[in-house]
Amino acid sequence: MLPTDLPLPDRRPLVRPALVVALLLAALTGFVDAVAYDRFLGIFPANQSGNAVFLGTAIGGSGQVSGWHPAVSMVAFALAIIVGELIRRRWRAPRVGAALLGVELVLLVLVVVIAGPIDGVDLVGGVEGYVLIVLTSAAMGIQTTVIRHVAGTAVSTTYVTGAIDHIGAAVSRVMTREGRIRDERAVVVLLFVLVAYVGGAALGAAAPGEWRWAMALAAGFVAVVAAFWLVAPRQVLGDAEAPQ
Repeated sequence: MLPTDLPLPDRRPLVRPALVVALLLAALTGFVDAVAYDRFLGIFPANQSGNAVFLGTAIGGSGQVSGWHPAVSMVAFALAIIVGELIRRRWRAPRVGAALLGVELVLLVLVVVIAGPIDGVDLVGGVEGYVLIVLTSAAMGIQTTVIRHVAGTAVSTTYVTGAIDHIGAAVSRVMTREGRIRDERAVVVLLFVLVAYVGGAALGAAAPGEWRWAMALAAGFVAVVAAFWLVAPRQVLGDAEAPQ
């Protein structure tokens, strides 16, 4: 008989439907960042660390885009997170994750309607450019609240720098034998998220991202994930309101 004061092994499966959804959304994030940066906005809708660099270089006088572009993206991203968190905390109904993905889908559809087919690599300027930056960045901000905890590990599909930071910290704990089971799971999950983001960015730079309706492809992808979340049994996938 085992002593009652010993911690029980973590027997939860590593690969779960919720984790698969997180990886799909991480790939979508990389795809949208690559398409938006390379082809029509010149900023990263999700990678706000990169936008902070763009803002600093613009202030210093050597930026490739106006300093207002990354600044507007950062503000829109932050405001969308606030809205998403308020929805997540106040609306206790089932399928809140699907509802948040529905909001993201609406924003991406508006991007497609306004931008239309993306021809060449000319950046969209003027008021239209700012509107597209707000919509695309807000869509990525909403996505950060869709899945907060996957397979027992806090992840964000739009925060790659944080994922790398957590990987390093988890590896150090594994090496010192502190919380080995939990941290091995953390390393694997975060590596999956990082690889998914890079893979999505690669697709954004390759043929799928070069398609004239690449953003329509992104919107359709969100629609499929939202539909899966909506129809999947609750005990299989769960809601975005996962345990802390």
